Amino acid sequence: MADTKILIPMMTEAQSFEALETNGVEKALTQCLEAGYTHLFIPQVADSRICASVNDYVVQNWFSTPSVRVTGRSKGGKAVVVYGHVPNHFSNPANIKVAREAGLVNGAGKMPLLDFYNLLELEDGENVSVVDYNTLRSSESGVIKVNKAMKHPQTIPFLGGKDRAERYLAKHNEFYGDSIGIWHSDDLGDVPQGRPLFVFDYLGLYGGSLNYVGRVLGVVAAEPHKAVVREAQRENGNQTLDAKVLADLSGGKAFMFNGRLYAQVLASNLKL
Repeated sequence: MADTKILIPMMTEAQSFEALETNGVEKALTQCLEAGYTHLFIPQVADSRICASVNDYVVQNWFSTPSVRVTGRSKGGKAVVVYGHVPNHFSNPANIKVAREAGLVNGAGKMPLLDFYNLLELEDGENVSVVDYNTLRSSESGVIKVNKAMKHPQTIPFLGGKDRAERYLAKHNEFYGDSIGIWHSDDLGDVPQGRPLFVFDYLGLYGGSLNYVGRVLGVVAAEPHKAVVREAQRENGNQTLDAKVLADLSGGKAFMFNGRLYAQVLASNLKL
């Protein structure tokens, strides 16, 4: 039977939720969800940067996300590292609290074995990727040259696919220079252990602690595209949101308007 799934790009308003304090990852995520927003994973944040300009909010700030890097053993006993950009055990702030209170190991929290196996089964090379533990463990952790980043075993799974990684690195080089941080840690233990993924400036791609400070981007579904195509282009001499959507977002460019970030994401990433 033919696949009938249809992915529709939608105009969405993104808002930042931050908690610049201990346990901020949990608190910022809670703020986002309680406000009725859907949090963005690393690929959507990366897409926003790819579409942005150098002075845009999404380029000038770091972000925590509910994307995860989890280290554990497969059902066959092989040590692996899973990068997940889908709803997971730690995208629920209540589970972050439970893991934190149970005790973190170098900032990583214990993930239930069944949840880890479920994540493994979703491997598709983009939303969920699996890397050999020893391959990642033997790779460099630190600041490297952008032109070498595609060969690092973390880059593609962290960003959610080869094409996006190539485009993101090109923008990183434009925005932050020819060096990028690619950081990883040894989280292999008796049970799966995971940590949230962060994006920084030239410091790059980082697996942070579950008790770090947090800054989460969230989105809500906006009106259908036809609803923003109106004749009014300016109000009191200032460009309206309608005009910005037509000029920027419809062309694939993220933008700021009245202190809020607007970006284009797929409807499949939203909980409507």
